[in-house]
Amino acid sequence: MKTFPTSAVWCFGILFISVSLITTGSSEVQVVGPADRVVALAGDDVILPCSLKPNVSAEDMAVEWTGLYLKTRNVHLYRQGRDSNEEQFTSYRGRTSMFHEELKNSNFSLKLTRVTLSDAGSYRCFIPTLTSQVKNTTVQLFVGPAPIPSPAVPVLSMSLLRLLCSLLVGSPYLLVTIILLVKGCRSRTQGETRVPRKTHQDQLGEFLPYNTTAAGSHYGILNTVCTILYYLLVEVETRMD
Repeated sequence: MKTFPTSAVWCFGILFISVSLITTGSSEVQVVGPADRVVALAGDDVILPCSLKPNVSAEDMAVEWTGLYLKTRNVHLYRQGRDSNEEQFTSYRGRTSMFHEELKNSNFSLKLTRVTLSDAGSYRCFIPTLTSQVKNTTVQLFVGPAPIPSPAVPVLSMSLLRLLCSLLVGSPYLLVTIILLVKGCRSRTQGETRVPRKTHQDQLGEFLPYNTTAAGSHYGILNTVCTILYYLLVEVETRMD
């Protein structure tokens, strides 16, 4: 009766164990998450991916979503076929949900709405009922500040100005009147600059200028009107070019 050499028996045993381990490892269900971090802006809704590989039905399984940076850590809990968030962290209440219809496809992803800057951090998806060695995965969430809206541009004044310009272009007589008025304003302003300032003599014999505040207010109004008409004329000339 022939007997196998001892070395051959050992080699066969090691080969059998190796094949068994490879087969077992390849069929073991594992929890997997995203390869990269999840990025969102404050105020957005975001999904934290978590699933099983290979794909198996997970309707009867439990899942615990926790924040690794939180003291109480409880972000969302699903067990016995329903959400169980009695001990959920306060800031997450009303903002978390799971895709129950996708549990049959081993999808444990968590949806987080109205993301805030304080939500940024590491989240763990843990499947306690799983018999595999890899029962959890970690998801990194980065939250950036929401973009600041640009201030509203005051378009009413420009729209009104363009409307007036359109009217002026369509009415030559009105345009000529405006041009003559602007020239008159310029002539009046230039003439006023050549008028010498009047003075009066005080008790000490010193000459002081008159208080022209009241009179100056009328000229200020006139100058304002002239300025508006001037820019209006420039806009009209631009439109005509």
